Amino acid sequence: MPGAPPTPTAEHERLQLLFRQAQSTSVMAAVAAVACALVIMHAVPGPGPWVWMISVLVITALRLQLYRRFFQTQPGRHPPGYWLKRHALAAAPVGIAAGALPLLHLNHAPLYIQEMQTLVPALVAMAAITSFGVYLAQYLVLLLTTILTVTLTRLWVDGAAAVPTIVMMNLLAPILALTAKRYGDSIKRTLEARQRSESLVDELTTTNNDLAHRNELMAQQQDLLEQEEELAKHVFQRLIVGGDHKLTGVHTWNQPMGSLSGDLIQTAKGPGDEAYVFIGDFTGHGLPAALGALPASSVFLAMSAKGLPVDVIARELNRKLRELLPVGYFCCAVLVQLSADRTHATVWNGGLPPILIKRNGQAQYEQIASHALPLGVIDDSDFESDARRCALEPGDALYVYTDGLTEAENIDGDMWGRDRLHEFLQQPELDMPKLPALIDAVLEHVNLAPPSDDISVVEIEATPLTAEEADAA
Repeated sequence: MPGAPPTPTAEHERLQLLFRQAQSTSVMAAVAAVACALVIMHAVPGPGPWVWMISVLVITALRLQLYRRFFQTQPGRHPPGYWLKRHALAAAPVGIAAGALPLLHLNHAPLYIQEMQTLVPALVAMAAITSFGVYLAQYLVLLLTTILTVTLTRLWVDGAAAVPTIVMMNLLAPILALTAKRYGDSIKRTLEARQRSESLVDELTTTNNDLAHRNELMAQQQDLLEQEEELAKHVFQRLIVGGDHKLTGVHTWNQPMGSLSGDLIQTAKGPGDEAYVFIGDFTGHGLPAALGALPASSVFLAMSAKGLPVDVIARELNRKLRELLPVGYFCCAVLVQLSADRTHATVWNGGLPPILIKRNGQAQYEQIASHALPLGVIDDSDFESDARRCALEPGDALYVYTDGLTEAENIDGDMWGRDRLHEFLQQPELDMPKLPALIDAVLEHVNLAPPSDDISVVEIEATPLTAEEADAA
């Protein structure tokens, strides 16, 4: 058969099949030979049938001895050719014995006995296909010795009268050989296919075991990463929890994209009852962005506790982040200092969307756009730290937010947008504070869509402190 030769394992299986099939066939042939001999003895007494039967039994015994030796020998001890050669040598006497039946001189026997001289060799040749045909060469040895012996013995006994029988046997031989070839090729392909299938199953089993092991390792690593992330989240939250998050009139909302937020909101009260607000949007998301929030929180809380002005805090934050953050990482931020009497605010905007100032009773907004580069981008000597000052009246409100608010997308990719934000905050029927209603509106817009960015919003009401709050402060 064209293609790659069979593997040693497949070849050995094929050899085992030959010997196993031939062994059972030899036993059945011996039984049939004894039966034929007994029938012939009954019709034609004499020593001839006895000699023929004993010859068949001796040949069968020798073949069975070969089979026993094969099955008792460790596989691979001898190459296949070693056993095939011996099997072929043992097959030749079988063909000779079958073809020698005409030598019994059955001319005076009944017709059905005479026909056995032709039928027995033909039946032997046909029956051997399923055993010897596993290897075509083995079958050809049996077939050729049978045909040759029949030809010689019939010519010796019957002379020219045997020519029709000899011609018939020789015409049958190619048909039997072709049948044996097809059978052998089919067996060979089947064994090779089974060998490939078993090899594939072994490979798949090995691969599956390897994948299962890798999945187990990955699951362990995932558990470890989740534990480490939870630890980092806990430490991060504890480190930035400082400050006063219950300042009167200051409302905050932070929704991280993942377990850790790259946005930072900090509020603090100064020594003179000033209110400080810091909102920052660090480059990226998750843990890399959250790590930048740690030094920023520390600097902001320390400097706001001293009551330092916004421009000084902004400059120190820039210096610190410039020193710590790698190239390409920075923080867009807004700093707000609200006076104790809430009559004015000082703001610094470095890279965040415009701060919205909603005047009480007015429909339009005032805006304080970004007027400086983000923190950590340039050196201190080139940093623009000048802040903007704006007067406030009771009922006024400031809105500071990161771009995650206006870029929040729904499942169709439609962003919330600044127009929606402005229209929402201009609704006169909304009571202060408006942040809870804003949160509901944004979440309703986003609905089932996964978050695309961290969202942070701060609403600052210009509400003077009550006497009780001032006394408490």
